[in-house]
Amino acid sequence: MTSACVIVIGHVDHGKTALVRALTGMETDRLAEEKARGLSIALGFAHCEMAGGTLDLIDAPGHEDFMRTMVSGASGAQGALLVVSAVDGVAAQTREHVQIARLLQVPVAVVAVSKADLLPEAALPARLAEIEDTLAAQGVTGADVVPCSATTAGGTDHLRQVLARRFIALPTRAAPTGAFLPVDRAFTLAGRGTVVTGTLLGGALAVGEALTVQPSGVVTVVRGLQSRGAARARVAAGERVAVNLRGIALEDIARGDVISAGGQAATLCMDVSLTVSDTAPRPVKHMQELRVLWGTAHEVATLRLMGGGQIAPGCAGLGQVRFTRPVVGFAGQAAVLRQLSPAATLAGAVILDPQATAVGAGDRRRLAVMQAAQQQDGTALAAALCAQGRGVALWSDLVRLARCDATAALPTGVMRLSPEHIALADDLNAVQAAVAEVLQRFHTDHPIKQGAAPALLQQVTPLRGLVPFAQAALVKAGEVVLCDGLVSLARHDPFAALAPHQVARLTEIEESIRAGCNTPPDLRQFDAPDDADLIALMVAQGRLVPLSNIALKQQVVFHEMTIGQAQRTLAAAFPPPTAFTTSEARTALGTSRKFIVPLLEHLDAQGITLRIGDTRQIAPQTH
Repeated sequence: MTSACVIVIGHVDHGKTALVRALTGMETDRLAEEKARGLSIALGFAHCEMAGGTLDLIDAPGHEDFMRTMVSGASGAQGALLVVSAVDGVAAQTREHVQIARLLQVPVAVVAVSKADLLPEAALPARLAEIEDTLAAQGVTGADVVPCSATTAGGTDHLRQVLARRFIALPTRAAPTGAFLPVDRAFTLAGRGTVVTGTLLGGALAVGEALTVQPSGVVTVVRGLQSRGAARARVAAGERVAVNLRGIALEDIARGDVISAGGQAATLCMDVSLTVSDTAPRPVKHMQELRVLWGTAHEVATLRLMGGGQIAPGCAGLGQVRFTRPVVGFAGQAAVLRQLSPAATLAGAVILDPQATAVGAGDRRRLAVMQAAQQQDGTALAAALCAQGRGVALWSDLVRLARCDATAALPTGVMRLSPEHIALADDLNAVQAAVAEVLQRFHTDHPIKQGAAPALLQQVTPLRGLVPFAQAALVKAGEVVLCDGLVSLARHDPFAALAPHQVARLTEIEESIRAGCNTPPDLRQFDAPDDADLIALMVAQGRLVPLSNIALKQQVVFHEMTIGQAQRTLAAAFPPPTAFTTSEARTALGTSRKFIVPLLEHLDAQGITLRIGDTRQIAPQTH
């Protein structure tokens, strides 16, 4: 152990603050009201050195009115020290604190039976057995039970040894990527500016580091760090820290906000797995309004259960919590759900997706994503996300829900389509085969068509998100060709499929257009069944060139030989740098405005002519 953060919990007046003072020599009741009432109403912080490292202690208020404060302290802790008075035994808030610690997945590793000196020595063994049995019924098993006294000399020596031993190997809790600090206090210091405190999660924090305040999105910089009363250049995850922030006013940050260096973004909706406490007074219901407590934040939200209905005490389910204003959390973060009135703890929850999209209660694809995220099965999660995305998923979504680093290896059977998109390799292969098959059927049914509209491919598979990637992969492999907005198999040759009568008709159309020279015939006169396809084939080959007269909203088609001859005629009539007008070009080519305007615009686009105001000239290199 180099350091560990432990929440000190228990019923009011059971001696938590006195015990922390005896362990650390520090006074955690810092407010005048606390000292006057002899009652903790805010989180208190202290630390002590012991064998193996440093123990940060968070002294939580024991009174039921300050349950939100207790939750905010426990959310950042790695373990819990439960204090139970030897005189009073397990009391109401002992039970609720234990319940909340369990729901937040904070293990109670040590039970300090305080005020042991106030109980007759002969009565102590029976009281310890009673406390152990009562706590076991609350789910606290395997904890060291240590009788002690905050006022008797040496009364905390054994407790200190037990704490050092038990908190060496605390279980690893889910954590975000990068530094993530839920703010439990915000204040100003003269000459320093804004300071926030909290228990650092995720990654280390260093002076000079840029951070984002969420949910506001305000950017700030670490001006200074302090931990355990000393200035630090760097603070590790799991430590208590005070952060002096540059460029941010006190009114722009408050308890419940988060400062982070990662990619966490604010949201109005989170996917959660929830377990209703077996002591909950009633079931949790679909569309119920609840208070959600996580990190140092608490907000009212509407719970939408997947499948609707309700979840009975002692049972579990999946759902979404929807907030009325943006909030921020991380995947794997634990939360507590409390009834609004009368206030009561109902359930614990684990955030599966802190940036979820709202879905209906019957959305089976999203339910599969939630189930895979709950199991933390990367392969199943990738498959569920791809199914939800019609074959394609975002790598960033998988990273977030799988709680892994962006540099992590792809799960088995998953491939990267782009830096941000992933898919199942088998799905991509299947869609590629389906695309090739539907194109082959199209060519069989329409042998003289150059290709199909890409929209046709969207109908080949339910995995529609994969179709563009499958098409691109086939094009790259040389199996599919995109031309003039149409898609076809590379091996398809529509000219080879022409019947003799179609060849004859194609020749007839081409000759008619070529013979029209600079006043080609209207395409509407070619209205036989195959004419449109035959013209499209000649356009694809470049033998015919379609041009648009935008002003007249008409399209005309020139033969390629006509355009070449027009270029030569204009060059001969107006050798560069001779300028000519549209009217002069029309006269030189013996055509009308209907044809000369699109023809000259085509020559401009090809760099054959240069337009200068209302005149043109032949480009020197084409002369």
